[in-house]
Amino acid sequence: MTSSPLVATADPALRDHALRWCAAVGASPELVDDLVGLRRSWRSASAVLVGVDLAALVSRGEVARRDRVVLVAEDPDSAWRHAVDVGAAEVVGPGAEDLAVRAVAAAVDGRREACLVTVVGAVGGAGASTFATLLGLAGAGRGLEPLVVDADPDGGGIDLALGAERADGARWQDLDPAGGPWGAAALRQALPTSGGTSFLTWARDRPAGEVPSLRDVVSTAVRGFDLVVVDLPRHRVGPETETLGVSVLTVLVTPDDVRSVAAARRVAGDLEHAVTDLVVVAVRRGPGVGRAGVGEVLRRPVTGIIRPSRRVRAALERGDGPWGSRSGRRTAATVLDLLGLGTKR
Repeated sequence: MTSSPLVATADPALRDHALRWCAAVGASPELVDDLVGLRRSWRSASAVLVGVDLAALVSRGEVARRDRVVLVAEDPDSAWRHAVDVGAAEVVGPGAEDLAVRAVAAAVDGRREACLVTVVGAVGGAGASTFATLLGLAGAGRGLEPLVVDADPDGGGIDLALGAERADGARWQDLDPAGGPWGAAALRQALPTSGGTSFLTWARDRPAGEVPSLRDVVSTAVRGFDLVVVDLPRHRVGPETETLGVSVLTVLVTPDDVRSVAAARRVAGDLEHAVTDLVVVAVRRGPGVGRAGVGEVLRRPVTGIIRPSRRVRAALERGDGPWGSRSGRRTAATVLDLLGLGTKR
């Protein structure tokens, strides 16, 4: 499919509404006002905004059924029967601009359905941020377009874990919460990248201030990337819990020393009630209990164990990123395999 949406209506007022909403999400639609134009572009358009004045043409079977159809009407409440006839997921009108823009954004913006993964550390300094970056880098190595989201304004920063603190691009504070919804394409273009991995983190020289909600950013990101990895803070409330609930997989990262594993058991108990699926990654710490011991305490298998390396620690301090960790790469690859994310062709 092309990336251009279709606006199909002969009503000037409905056309103006549709154009305004498309402009709000950065889309430049094709315009048609009759059956000939509707038939020509119906299948190839990324989405269709059809005016209620042309709904009868669609409902009579003049064009085949398709997804990503939005019905535009001056009075949405009275137009729902037409929505059923044309297979529209939403009916939008000028009376609720914010809802209309969001519906149009969901329809026209992006054609992907990213795999959403959340990463949580059992204790501070567990290595969750480092593993989140490893997942992103592993995805990039398979030809995917990954995004790593730093959801903790009080953390060290995903950019430091990637060795990309000087990379150009938007940080959380640059995403204006009052500026309307970000489009997936615009978000992808605005964010910095490192090693083929896009990332969203916090600018340390500016206060956190008001930023878009994590829910809105993730909702946009999954339409623009193949893999979205969210590095969550250990103390999860509100939107962080919601993100856990919609992620395909949650990775709990824990050091294998006794105190960390005890903390991991409590965190795992909390997570089990909020997540779809949970796996454990262990990080070797001195003479810890090891992979088998972590699995025994947490009563679940350990997907992988990351072993310490002076060379990797030195690379992280130099800003070279964590990719030199062989055990880290293997573990990240195992998680991607569990998700069914093979090499993109």
